[in-house]
Amino acid sequence: MKDFQYITGSHPSYIENLYNDFVKDPASVDTEMRKFFEGFDFAVGNGMLPANGSATKSTKGVTVPASQLEKEFAVYQLIQAYRKKGHLIANTNPIRKRKDRHANLELTYFGLSDGDMKTEFEAGRFLNI
Repeated sequence: MKDFQYITGSHPSYIENLYNDFVKDPASVDTEMRKFFEGFDFAVGNGMLPANGSATKSTKGVTVPASQLEKEFAVYQLIQAYRKKGHLIANTNPIRKRKDRHANLELTYFGLSDGDMKTEFEAGRFLNI
């Protein structure tokens, strides 16, 4: 799969439940998810990520508190959504407005608010994009 499609479209608690299933029995999860979780465990085992869950750290020295991690994923999902659906809200016709195609690009759809607009997120650097 391309561009973490199997991760970005999922709710964080769903991924956490899949990971818990993976820990109990790796064969119980999909092959692609198993590869993802094996990579995650490899990163934790090699000191790239702390295992205690208090913070997440990438190889570039970016540290993200666990409380902020859900918002980081939400920002990444927002970026991906604009890449896929941004054209649906573009104002390209000067004569009339475009029909609403329900692109769902509002901040609230991703669990973000206007207060998050001034926050600097590390999602791009954390995921090496």
